[in-house]
Amino acid sequence: MKDILLIVPSRGRQEKIVLFKKYFDMNSTIADLCLGIDDDEYDSYPKFDNVIYDINPNMKLGPKLNVIANKYCSSYRYIGFMGDDHWIKTYAWDQKIIEPIKNIKYGMSYGNDLIQKELLPTAIIMSSEIILKLGYMCPPNQQHLYLDDFWLRLGKTLGTIYYCDDIIIEHMHFSAGKSKLDDIYSEVNSPSLYQSDLKEYENYLSNNFKSDIEKLSS
Repeated sequence: MKDILLIVPSRGRQEKIVLFKKYFDMNSTIADLCLGIDDDEYDSYPKFDNVIYDINPNMKLGPKLNVIANKYCSSYRYIGFMGDDHWIKTYAWDQKIIEPIKNIKYGMSYGNDLIQKELLPTAIIMSSEIILKLGYMCPPNQQHLYLDDFWLRLGKTLGTIYYCDDIIIEHMHFSAGKSKLDDIYSEVNSPSLYQSDLKEYENYLSNNFKSDIEKLSS
């Protein structure tokens, strides 16, 4: 078993997973890959050796990350997330990205996605201790959006998040003209989801964020 479990949820993007796996294999050294696949699509996804397939009913990104992260956080020192539209471009990214947080109990670290860069961790690696302590990787009621805002705010408040500009994890997002708009992008970037997830994030900040910081400060 390796130090990092990298969770990559995917739906309807079989071809993106093939590309993701290509870059993962070229550049990873101490990370295991876990694909979060919905049970109604499992048969249509490529089957790779030495990959964990975590099969669940169709869920949005946030709930799926929480289900999978809680299954494995006791077995790995670090839990990570990337989208199926991230391409890992830096060799040994996994060794390098944990270097700043090796001696930090609740550490978080992220690389350069070439779009948001330091502004947002669109992909993240965190100490499993965070998940064990809070019971989740991201606020339970957020479906897809503002998860990276949560990670950044949590890490900055604790003073335990680190940005690694030289680790390139390119986000091949349609909004930057790096891929085509598909059904998944349309669904998760809808105005209604932005509104509902923003409401849930603001509710979390008002009612639960302070207590979470206290838990991670003890």
